[in-house]
Amino acid sequence: MKKRVVVTGGSGFIGKKIIEELIESDYKVISLQRSSKNLDNVEIRHFDMADLSSITRTMFLDVDVVIHAAALVHNFKADESAHRTLNFEATKCLFKACAAAEVDKFVFISTVGVYGSCSSKKPIGINSQTYPVSPYGVAKLDSENFLLSSDSSTAISIIRLPLVYGKNAPGNYGVLERIAKTRLPLPFLNTRNKRSMVSVESVAKVIKNTVKRKEKYLGLHLLAEKKPYSTKEIVEKIRAQNGLSPMLFAVPLPLMKIALSAIGKRQLYEQLYEDLEFVSTI
Repeated sequence: MKKRVVVTGGSGFIGKKIIEELIESDYKVISLQRSSKNLDNVEIRHFDMADLSSITRTMFLDVDVVIHAAALVHNFKADESAHRTLNFEATKCLFKACAAAEVDKFVFISTVGVYGSCSSKKPIGINSQTYPVSPYGVAKLDSENFLLSSDSSTAISIIRLPLVYGKNAPGNYGVLERIAKTRLPLPFLNTRNKRSMVSVESVAKVIKNTVKRKEKYLGLHLLAEKKPYSTKEIVEKIRAQNGLSPMLFAVPLPLMKIALSAIGKRQLYEQLYEDLEFVSTI
């Protein structure tokens, strides 16, 4: 009998790739999503994190594994209350419903945003101190703590992700990709920073492995590729893939730091020119 797997946020960037990977391995996949967008070979069930009363035990009675990839993210207009409801309270309700339905395993997609760092001189590991500064990071860390304190028989895997890249990626990578696809000269020629990332394809393969065996990747994990990338390497790769020359020029880093800090963009300087490495547990 095929294992039945639910993916929340199945129409999203990561959720869609997870579903594709699971279908290729012949799992029976059910997408829980707010969007009515239809996915090939997938049963669609309506799921709205804003309507907590709609998240019930009966949704999961026929399910073996639930992968919770849905989240409020990349929305700068969302306030703390919205993140609290959609990213924390909804996760609590979802897990309680899964536990009540005796789902075998619950996989939670979390974020390195729980560390609260835009840059770090030292690599960050799974046991590094957490100090989220964004409402999104706070809600994700609270969700992690809730899940890890559970005494349910439902097995739990939590996977923190750094910047996820791939075709049509959202967030910071998507912004950088759009800029790189222009013919604008960019000031990254002497950039030698180290930033950890992971491809959406790698994320999907790891999630598939968590589904395969109940005991796989239990507890808290951090997933990142072994090789970090500089902003220069990222831009050059994107431009090469699109048949463009690098078109990079050098700017003294202290000058960029002063200039971006002066206009209130110190965080942007850290993201583009400083290190943020993570040590993967997977």
